[in-house]
Amino acid sequence: MANIYQRGAVWWGRLQKDGKELRASLKTRSESAARKALAEWQARLEEEDRGGIPQKTLNEILFAFNAEHLPTLRVNTQRRYGISIQWLNDKLGHYRLMDIGNTHLNDFEVARRAMGASPPTIRRDLSTLSSVYGFAMETGLADKNPVAAYLKQRKRRGLRESPPRTRYLSRRDETHLLKHALPYVRDAMLFAIYSGLRSEEQFSLTWDRVDLERNEVTIPMTIAKSKRERKVVLLDEAVEVLKRTQRHPKSSYVFHHGHAVKAANAKVMELVRPTRAAKDGERFRHLLRGLKETARRAGMKDLRWHDLRRTHGCRLLQEHKWSMEMVRDQLGHQSVTQTEKAYAFLEVDARHAGVVRTNPGTVAHSTKRQKSAHSSHND
Repeated sequence: MANIYQRGAVWWGRLQKDGKELRASLKTRSESAARKALAEWQARLEEEDRGGIPQKTLNEILFAFNAEHLPTLRVNTQRRYGISIQWLNDKLGHYRLMDIGNTHLNDFEVARRAMGASPPTIRRDLSTLSSVYGFAMETGLADKNPVAAYLKQRKRRGLRESPPRTRYLSRRDETHLLKHALPYVRDAMLFAIYSGLRSEEQFSLTWDRVDLERNEVTIPMTIAKSKRERKVVLLDEAVEVLKRTQRHPKSSYVFHHGHAVKAANAKVMELVRPTRAAKDGERFRHLLRGLKETARRAGMKDLRWHDLRRTHGCRLLQEHKWSMEMVRDQLGHQSVTQTEKAYAFLEVDARHAGVVRTNPGTVAHSTKRQKSAHSSHND
């Protein structure tokens, strides 16, 4: 026997299955909508009994996805997925998973655009939904993924990812920027530039993974984005940062709040104080605020922490003449193709530089020739 009843203003459903009484909120204040929801619930249970795919709603699948799959992902990925999941649950959560099609996905896209979301952000939301469908298919709760085809179709019509960033620091930029940094921020930035670690890899680094005899650190598979352990060779400047960094008596983290709060200058202490009460020795979650403040004082705009890692890759290719395979292994890319794609812009820069060197009619060439003559005269 199945019926509905109220708890406060919300209607609930009650029915029997295998001798057990099941109860669930129907999430509506309308009696007619509650009766319809109860009938749909009964139909789903009957289909399960006949061996069909359980007709669960998206919010039911999202709940399982959060509980079972999300904890297996990296912390930063969990945060990104969490934002998208909130929007997906809000806009599509009440639909049955197998009923969602192009119309629903288009409605979601339109709604997100109306809220000011950019195409790359919407694409990430839908990519999260695609991952949810993949999880549902693995667990037998879905037999198709409509999002993949929708994303492929919309990619040709404006729903594209943002163009890759190409920002990196020249030697002059680096010197100017670091001159305006607080000591602990300066060391963290130097280490990022001369190790190439991702932000999460750097700030979760512990001393047991540091080998100063070989000038390298080990990134475990639990932290690496590629899910593979790798050895990262440290350039001299990164090694010097580690050598002058004092170890915390209780914490094993290399970059932690202990150094900042010991600053002698009261004004500096005020600047470095975290937004919440951080424990002595607790690792930095990130230093984005420190980077932003440093860039502001240096008069540099649109600088991100990942740009420091990109600077490392550029230096390896341009100055140290590493091969793409070596840079791939250093940065932890999945393939050489990924590395080539990430640093393809350097080839364009090299061609521009080639034009300046070989075209005697350019102003830059004349200036360079004059400087060369001046240098020879001084010698």
